[in-house]
Order: sequence, then structure tokens, then C-alpha cells
Amino acid sequence: MTQLTGRAGLLPRQAPRVVGAIRLSRYHDSTTSPEVQEEMITLAAHRIGGVLVGWAKDIDVSALKTSPWEREELLYWLERPDEWDVMVWQRMDRAVRSMADMANLGRFAEKHGKRLVFASGPGGDMLELDFGSAMSELIMLMLAFAAQLEGQTIVERNQGAAARLQSLGRWAGGPVPYGFQPERKTFPDGNEGWWLGEHKETADIRRAAIARAIAGQSFNEITDWLNSSGSVTPANHRGRLAGRDEDSESVWMATTVRSMLLSALNRGHLVTREGLTVRNTDGSPVLQGVALINDDTWRELQEALKSRAVEALQAPRRRDAHELLGILTCHWCSSNMHTGVRTDAAGVVTPQFRCNSARHGKAAPKPTIARAPTVAWVHAEFVNRFGRVRQTQVVRTPGVDHRPESEELEANLAELGARLPQMRGAAADVVAGQMNGIAARLEELRKVPFVPPKVQEVQLDTTWGDAFTKADNEERRQMMLDLHVRVTVGPPTGWRRPVEERLTFEIDRPDPEQDAPDDIVFQESL
Repeated sequence: MTQLTGRAGLLPRQAPRVVGAIRLSRYHDSTTSPEVQEEMITLAAHRIGGVLVGWAKDIDVSALKTSPWEREELLYWLERPDEWDVMVWQRMDRAVRSMADMANLGRFAEKHGKRLVFASGPGGDMLELDFGSAMSELIMLMLAFAAQLEGQTIVERNQGAAARLQSLGRWAGGPVPYGFQPERKTFPDGNEGWWLGEHKETADIRRAAIARAIAGQSFNEITDWLNSSGSVTPANHRGRLAGRDEDSESVWMATTVRSMLLSALNRGHLVTREGLTVRNTDGSPVLQGVALINDDTWRELQEALKSRAVEALQAPRRRDAHELLGILTCHWCSSNMHTGVRTDAAGVVTPQFRCNSARHGKAAPKPTIARAPTVAWVHAEFVNRFGRVRQTQVVRTPGVDHRPESEELEANLAELGARLPQMRGAAADVVAGQMNGIAARLEELRKVPFVPPKVQEVQLDTTWGDAFTKADNEERRQMMLDLHVRVTVGPPTGWRRPVEERLTFEIDRPDPEQDAPDDIVFQESL
């Protein structure tokens, strides 16, 4: 159908100018599809002898959560009352589900002399609101009250149905998560229901993102990889499943990647909007789909994300990273040395390390030192000291620590406790049962004592010299950091003083046995 968007002057004044208003809460609601609404609105416009001049199509918009002035396309026409005479909806609940919104819409129509028409009113016949009498206003508010009551009833019914489905381990509907697709399944109780099965293409992409996170990539790096590789976005994934055209402007965002990696949905768990796992009455997680990764991979992912957060707190990444960053420091202020250049009178440029700390004054000039011979000397000194020493590896034996699970259960209890007063009937019964089960599970966990992990250092078959020779500069830097190597740059005294006379190579390795309790103290302080 051709959509007319002409101005008032282009149409005969005797023909009412009609704007058709369409609203849909969910695009997959086939019983009130946009096509059905458009057909009924068109017929109503013809019945009143009007001419359609435009459409306001607001899809995926709830009338319970938004007023007419909060819907983008409808707002366009409400702000241009001179360009139309009549606004037509399929039904009143397509326009409002609130008495307050209906009153505001009525005042707007009375002020601007507009007609509001509903293609299907009480009894199925067309309804037009007349704002010229008090009785008409009363009828209008009564109908709006009925729409509001119906909306609240639908919300309560959906909450109860969702809680019931969740307690049975069914998928209750909603936006399809990335990596999944809805499937019909026969459950152990013999009944059929919806379940989130694996969607091969997007599940592989989600697992690849998880693998990159475990390997140490940041959220931004993973986001750049997803966009550069042309991976289908979550929005387009849902659009494909719904049979809609893809949005060419849809892109991955780092916040989306972060949420995807942190979500327990990777294990098939049902999660709340806050990201908490929903649990059964016995405290076990409620499943709503297949697990995309196993428990070992999940634990590796959590450790990788946790260590990245700790690294960000301890030593934020720098854009001027170099081969000795974190190793080469100033003798006076102990700050890291940074890269720079020196240009002599002949125009020869020499790369340097220099201290940029603002704490230096005239009495303590900032030291500089040639970069290439410094790097060569530090690498050679490392091989000289550790070349024949066998590599070691710290082996951590996990202890018994139910504190993370206990904290998660406590958060679940708090979240369910906040929701319970707002629920009634079956939904309240289900939530109360979940809280009792979680409380029982929490009590059992608190009976298990905490056992700290054990840490020991074992020798490997390879030497540090072999590994250092084969490594690149970044890997060499990480080896020196692991062995707590620190090199101090002394003051620039003496003419043409050799770099080795200004450098002090030091090692300050903690006892690995002491590292375990120190680590526990640090983690508990976060």
C-alpha cells in the first residue's frame, strides 16, 4: 500500500486527512500483526470518507510502559496537528492501556479539534470518541479503565505462566539469546514444551568469543574481531529467526560482548535481568536450554575474566608499552622508564628510554639512556643468570570454597525477596518455594569449612635460557615479570659512561608458599 505523506494543501479540505496508528508489543504476535491492523484501519478510513496521509508504525512498543508521546512515529504526527484531522487505531488498547494516557490524548484531541477513531470498539463496531459532551468523556475513561485492567491482568497472567514454566524447566519465551534457537521438546514428565536448542552458526561464534577471552583478549579486542569477521549480531540473529530482513547498520558493542561472556546462559541456566541464576526449590540452577560449554570451560572463563579484572586494578595497560615496561625503572623515583628519542646536532635520531615523572626537580634531573644497548644488556644478563636454570611452574591445588556460590545464592534470595510482594497467586507460590529451597541449600553450604588452596613450585624439563631464546620481546618481558626482575637506571654521570655501569639488575621473588595466603587476603579485600 502506498503511504501518503503529503501536506494539508495537497488534498481537498472536504476529505478528512487520516493518520493510521499501528502499535505492536512483540513482532511475533501473529494475531495482531501489523498487516491485520493496517487492513482494519484502511477500511475504517474509507467508512468515514477520509484519505490516508501517513502512518505511525511503532513496533516492539508496550502501551503499558510508554505513553503516546513516548512512541517515535506517533510522536511525529502528534507534534504536527496541522497536517491531519483524524487518527485511527485498530482498537483502543493499540492506543493506550492507561486512563491517564487516554485523558491526555482526549485533551489533546479536544484542544486541536481532532477526531479519534477505533476500527473495532465494543461489540466489534467502529467507535469514534466525541469530546463535545461530558458523557462521552466518561465513556472514554471507562473504556480506558477496561484496557488498563486488561493490561494488568495480562502482566500478572504472564508472570504466573512464566514462573510455572520456569519451575518445570521450560523456556518461557522472550528475546532469543545469542547461540540458541527455540525448539519443541518432550520433557521427562512426558509433556511437551519450548526449550532453547543450539543454533550451530551463532553458538560456534559465541564459543569462539569465549575461547578468545580465555586466551587473554579484552572485551574490546573480541568486539573488534566480531565486527571485522562479519559475525551476525544478536539483533540480526533474532531477526533471522523471525524471518525479518537484516539490519545492515547493526554492529557488535563491547557491552554486549561483556554481558554475553559473563552470563550463566552459556551453561544453559535461566538467568534474571540482573544476570543472577534462577534456582529450583532445592537450590539447583533452573535450565532453559542446552549448555554451550562444559563446566571446566566455564571455570576457565571465570578465572580469565577474574584475573583480567585484577590486572586492570593492579597495572592498567599502557599505550606506550615497550619491551622493558614494568622492568626498567628510574633510580630516583622508581617510576617506569618510557620510550623517546634524542636528535643530535647532525640530525641523527637515537631511540632512548627516559623518565617522565613529574616528581623530579632541578636537583634530580630525569635520567635517559640509549634504548637498543639497554635492551641487549638486560636480555643478556637474564640469560646469564637464568640460562641454565630449569623453568619452574607454580601448581595450585584448589581448596574447598563455597563462598562464591553462597554469595550468588544470597543475591538470589535478595532479588526474589524484592519481587515476592509484587506477585500473587501461583507466581507468589513458586517464588516462595524457590526461596525456601535456596535458603536450605545456603544453610548446607555454610556448614562446609573453607579450605585454602595449596601452592607448590615444580621444575620443568626446559631451561629459562631455551625458552627465552625462542620467545619474542613480549614473551621475554612476561618471563622477566614472572621472575620479578627489576632493572634500575642510575644517574647520567661521567662522559660516555657505558650503559651496563648505570644499570642494576635485581630479583625479588616471593616465597611461593607465602604467595597463597597473600593471594587469599588480596581476593577477600576486593
